[in-house]
Amino acid sequence: MAVTNDETLELLPTIAQEAFERAMALHKDNQLSEAEALYERTLALDPEHAGALCHLGILRLQEGKPNESANLLRQAISKDPDSAEAHSYLGAALQRLGALSEAETLYSRALSLHPDHAGALSCLGMLRLQQGKAGESATLLRRAVAQDPKSAEAHNGLGAALQGLGAYDEALGCHDKALVLAPGYDDALLHRGRALQALGRGAEAVACYEVVLEKTPGNAQTQLALATALEASGRHEEAFVRYRNAASIDPKLADYLSKALANYHQHHQADAQPGMQRMNAYIGSFLTNQGNARMGVYPGLSSAPFHDTTRLPGAAALEQNYPVIREEIEALAATEFHAESEGLKERGTWDVFLFYERGRKNEENCARCPVITRLIESHNTVRTQAGLLYVSKLSPGTYIKAHRGPTNVRLRCHLGIRIPDGDCGLKVGGETRRWQEGRCIVFDDSLEHEAWNQTAEPRVVLIIDFWHPDLTPMEIAYLEGLHRFASFQAVSLNRYWSANADARSKARTHYD
Repeated sequence: MAVTNDETLELLPTIAQEAFERAMALHKDNQLSEAEALYERTLALDPEHAGALCHLGILRLQEGKPNESANLLRQAISKDPDSAEAHSYLGAALQRLGALSEAETLYSRALSLHPDHAGALSCLGMLRLQQGKAGESATLLRRAVAQDPKSAEAHNGLGAALQGLGAYDEALGCHDKALVLAPGYDDALLHRGRALQALGRGAEAVACYEVVLEKTPGNAQTQLALATALEASGRHEEAFVRYRNAASIDPKLADYLSKALANYHQHHQADAQPGMQRMNAYIGSFLTNQGNARMGVYPGLSSAPFHDTTRLPGAAALEQNYPVIREEIEALAATEFHAESEGLKERGTWDVFLFYERGRKNEENCARCPVITRLIESHNTVRTQAGLLYVSKLSPGTYIKAHRGPTNVRLRCHLGIRIPDGDCGLKVGGETRRWQEGRCIVFDDSLEHEAWNQTAEPRVVLIIDFWHPDLTPMEIAYLEGLHRFASFQAVSLNRYWSANADARSKARTHYD
C-alpha cells in the first residue's frame, strides 16, 4: 500500500531521530566526517532538532571552529533552554574566543541545571585556573573527576591546578592517569613535563617535551618549556635554540629569550666579552660598507678550510641518526628533486631536495623527512636567509666550479649518504677531502671551494648550515633578527614593485 504525504510527514521526526542516534554513535567513535554528515541530515529532516544543533556545535568546536560552534549552540539553547550540555559547550566555545565573563555565566547556568555536569565542572575549573584561582580550580576539577573518572581532560586539568598549589607529586599522578586514558595527549605530556621539572627530574621533563615537539614543532609553549628545562640542566646551546624557536613562533615570548641571554652573559662574562666586541665591530663596519654592501664578513671568527666536527653538537647528532636519515633520503623519488639553480655547475647534473632555502621552510619536503627536520630544528642551524639545508645529489661526471659562499657566520656540514668509490671529492682552500658514508665534513664555505663526482655512480650528501661555533648566543640572536629584518624588507620591496608597474617602469628609465 502506498504511503501518503501526510504519513511521510508523520515519519520525518522518527527518521530524523534515527539519523541523530547513528550520528551520536559515530561521533563517540571519533568518526567525525561521517557523524557530521548525519547531523546535517538530521537537521535537513528536522531543522528544530535541538540535539543535532548541540552536537554539531560540539563537533565544530572539536574541529577548531569556535565561531560556528557558538552559533549552533545558541540555536540549540533557543530550542531547549534546559540543556546543561549546550550551555556548557557554548561556554567552552566562548572561552576559546576570549569571552571569559560570558563563558563563566554559561558554566554557572549549566551547573544550576545539572549540578554534577562533569563537562561544566571541568570547564569552569579550567577557567578558574586561567584566572589564577588554583584552589577553586582544584575543587571543581576533583568533582569533575568524581563524576567522570574516564575524562582525560579533567584529570589533566586537575594536575595543572595542583601544580598551581605546589602539589607536584599528586599532579604528576593526575597527568599519568590522563595519559593512560588518552595516550599521546599533548597537553598532558606538556604538563607532565612541567611537574617533572619542578620535582628536579629534568631529563624526564626534556623527554616529555621532545615527544610533544616531534608531533607539533610549532607549539611555542612547548618550545619554551623545553628551553627552560635544557637551561636548568646546563645545556645552554640547545636551550637557546629552543628559546629562539619559541620567540620566532610567538613573538610575545621574545622576553624570555632576552632574559635568558642577559642571565647567560651575566654568568659567562669571559665568553660574552669577545662576542660583544665582535658584534660592536660588525655594527661599526656598516659606516664604511660601500664596497661590501652584502656585509658577509663578520669580524673575529676563526677561519680554516675544514673544522673539527666535535665543535658542532648538531654534526654528532647527524652521525648518530645516520641510518634513519639515509632511510628517509632513499625513500625520496627522483622526481622530488629539482635542478640546482645558482649556476655553479660547469658540467653534469646537480639535483637538490630543499628543507630550508634562505629562511623559507618547505613544509611539504620537511613533512617527508621528519627525523631530518627534527634535527634541523633542534640544533644551531642557520634557518635565516644566510643558510641552506638540503639533500645534494651529484650525478656521474658532474663538476661544480670553484666558488665562495656569501658569509663566514656559518659553517657548512656535509653528511655522506651515498659515496661511490673513485674520483669523488671536495676541495676547500686548496685542501682536498673525500666524503665517507655516515660521517660529517665541516668546512668554511666562505673560502673558495669546488666539488666533483667522476665516478659511475651518483654521490648523495645531506647539507646543513650551522652557525659558526665561535658565535655567542647573543650574537646568533642578533644576526637572526637582522636577517629577518632584511628578508622582510626584500619581500616588501618585491611586493611594491609587483603592485606598481608604472613606478617600476619609471625607475628603470631613470637608472638606465
